Amino acid sequence: MKRHFPVSLPEGYVDFYNNLETWQNEQQIKLKTTCSPTEIDVLKVLVSSNKPVIQSVNFDIDTHQYEIIYQGLLMLLNDSRHQIAGELDKILEKLDQLDFKLLPIKFLEEDQQYFSDLSARLDIPIELLSFTVDHALRPFLRLWAEPHYSTLAEDESRSWSFAPVCPFCGAQSNFSRLRATDGHRFMFCEHCFTEWATQNIYCVHCGNDNPNTIQYLAVENDDAYQIYTCEECKGYLKTFDERKQSEQTDLFIANIETIYLDMLAQEKGYGNHHND
Repeated sequence: MKRHFPVSLPEGYVDFYNNLETWQNEQQIKLKTTCSPTEIDVLKVLVSSNKPVIQSVNFDIDTHQYEIIYQGLLMLLNDSRHQIAGELDKILEKLDQLDFKLLPIKFLEEDQQYFSDLSARLDIPIELLSFTVDHALRPFLRLWAEPHYSTLAEDESRSWSFAPVCPFCGAQSNFSRLRATDGHRFMFCEHCFTEWATQNIYCVHCGNDNPNTIQYLAVENDDAYQIYTCEECKGYLKTFDERKQSEQTDLFIANIETIYLDMLAQEKGYGNHHND
């Protein structure tokens, strides 16, 4: 069933991300024939290191495979984002100046200085450069994380306590779902598709659990999609409530589709921020 939005979204916006996700799924399937995820005890790693799994275990990325996927992503963008064709051509012309072994490492390390310097040197917008490196990396992250989805989602001992940070890949999340059966909250990572349990009445940004200072907002006739807000730090968390919608929902696309909730939250003075 095609979803109807309470506000108008930019033309082609959702279709682009649907196509991007489909393409990434295809790349992940191809990678399965050549890459074998490392066998690890993810809960033991989390408890012993207190860091996301990917920062504690050596995950080797095949540089050649990454370069192939990166170039494939540029082709996909070239077909669907004609307005940035000139910038994409510039990247294609300078592929030999990109270090495909270092790019994913620097991205996972969140080395902003590296990307700022590279952007300036190649005369390519840093946002576009980061976007391409990020989305070419996601099929690898999902391949590595997939064997551990159930373990991390069903971790009753709460081995991971940094709610907005993905326990597997370390990316920040600001999207969650409330499970249909019992309303329990699970955070969702759009990078590697990992889910992990967290408290229901709780601010993932500052840890506030006072129910008097945590509220939720919803758009009329769209109550399955909500924003939980915190009056202590003025942070917010987007949430999909499965109890209010019967059909299955792609959480990656749901996060994309609900950009209007981000706009609503920001209009009311709330921010998508995290306390380090």
